[in-house]
Amino acid sequence: MSNPKPETQNQKSKMPVTRWDMLLGPRRNIVYVVVCAVALAALLFLPRMSLSGFVLTSLTTALLLAVRAQAWNFIGGYTGYAAFGNVAFYGLGAYGTAILMTKLHWPFLPAMLIGGVVATVYAVIVGLPVLRMRGQYFAIATLGVAEATRELVSSPQLSKLTAGPTGINLPFFRPEGLSGAAAAAVGSRYFYYVAVGLLVFVVLVTWLLTRSKLGYSLVAIREDEDAAKMLGINTTWAKVAAFAMSAFFTGLVGGHYAYWRTFILPEEVFNVRYTLEGILSAVLGGPGTILGPVVGGAIYDAVSTFLTFSKPFGIDLGQFHVTILGLFIVMVIIFLPRGVADFFGRHKFSLGMFLENVRQNRV
Repeated sequence: MSNPKPETQNQKSKMPVTRWDMLLGPRRNIVYVVVCAVALAALLFLPRMSLSGFVLTSLTTALLLAVRAQAWNFIGGYTGYAAFGNVAFYGLGAYGTAILMTKLHWPFLPAMLIGGVVATVYAVIVGLPVLRMRGQYFAIATLGVAEATRELVSSPQLSKLTAGPTGINLPFFRPEGLSGAAAAAVGSRYFYYVAVGLLVFVVLVTWLLTRSKLGYSLVAIREDEDAAKMLGINTTWAKVAAFAMSAFFTGLVGGHYAYWRTFILPEEVFNVRYTLEGILSAVLGGPGTILGPVVGGAIYDAVSTFLTFSKPFGIDLGQFHVTILGLFIVMVIIFLPRGVADFFGRHKFSLGMFLENVRQNRV
């Protein structure tokens, strides 16, 4: 068997050089770190700008969407398995957090962490058989798992634990010594900062993943799973690990949502909309990248919020929300099939680029 090292080096030499590489050169990593640090500082400073409750709530929602998108990116972007059942982990994280806080009176942060662990264990159990499927069979199977999980949680047999279809009321966030509007303002900032922490956590894990043996294995599986097996990669272990990581962070977001909203129902936290939003955000920003899903989540939430609440020229765009948002996503996929991150990294927008995308995607 020939040594693959020269081939790998040759392939690397043929990789296109991005315009950012040419501009930044060897300082590229330093610049990326500085940009991320500035962005984080801005996120931490925003609540001090006397933002309204609506703006702070919208920002928190956008941050949680970015975390969900990055969580899906582990299995869908890096591994290439289009999972449509991540809402099962979202719901399990929400119910795990709610049960620990109401039944056992746990504090929020440890309960949220255990909710993520519950989702992770469930992903490993389900993933072992489901991840043997590929393509549309895997997508349909994960969607079926999500629906089965929702029915299980809302079943009468588990009503003593999950309260069945009646839902669970969680305790309100009550800062000591505060009440009324002051307490609500502190609560909004608290949940915002927790969301920022989750986003930093998932981005850091993604960055470490891209530099690990597991990350290389996932990319190899995405490109050619049979070839990855021939190279000695334990594809089953790698796929289950990616599925478990996706479940863990999705479960954390579910736990955050449960305490933030203080009331959960099975049909709400197991709504497939949460899965679709995460997928669309990841595809919009750039699947298989570190910051693409984060950017995609911000763009998706901004466009969705604008269409829902704005009335330019007296026209209520809310009634056309789904239609306009769908057309926007279709146009992005046509113009930027690899996401916004790839556009800023590699391309100068031109008619030739558009025609090439149309030809490659048979639009």
